[in-house]
Amino acid sequence: MNKAVIGLVLATASLGAQAAELSKSYLEIGYGETSLEGTPSSVDPQGFIIAGSYEFANGIFMGLKIDQHSDSLNVLDDLFDDDYDVDETTFNLGYILRTTGNGRLAVGAQIGEFEVSTKNANSTIDTRRLYGEYEYAFSQRISAYGQAGYELLDNSRDDDDGIFINIGLRFDFTQRSAVVLEYTNGVEYTQTEVKYRYSF
Repeated sequence: MNKAVIGLVLATASLGAQAAELSKSYLEIGYGETSLEGTPSSVDPQGFIIAGSYEFANGIFMGLKIDQHSDSLNVLDDLFDDDYDVDETTFNLGYILRTTGNGRLAVGAQIGEFEVSTKNANSTIDTRRLYGEYEYAFSQRISAYGQAGYELLDNSRDDDDGIFINIGLRFDFTQRSAVVLEYTNGVEYTQTEVKYRYSF
């Protein structure tokens, strides 16, 4: 009897110590805000995010993310400033280099298009990024990830490039469902996002 109780306690303790499953196979929907360099401080386009990713058994993963942010809901901006719309589509391809007990190291590349529209102008920027990423599971419910890389923004007028950083915190409330908080600091913009993630 005592052996059964001790075994049950050890099994329960090990279950509590298990880390969240780290996976690149998921669907996300959420809400975000973009701040653009060189625009008035009152400009903060907001809107929805849809993203999906799939991880293959060999460690290769690929994904697609679509952001549609608009400043048109702010009446004062409509009256006194330009209305800013930000549309971004990004394709991601990466590879898991190494897996440890609770963490994974990956490298990846992204290509996409970043479009900024106002009432008077429209600018389309081609984006390219190379990055390294590390994700770590602190517990069964909490994990985090960080990306650092190099970003190139190309448009018809000028080209900008530099370092970008992306960090995220994931809170799992079931085995497949989670809330993700994410912050990105790019070359000419910052983004904050809150998303629901369904892993499969």
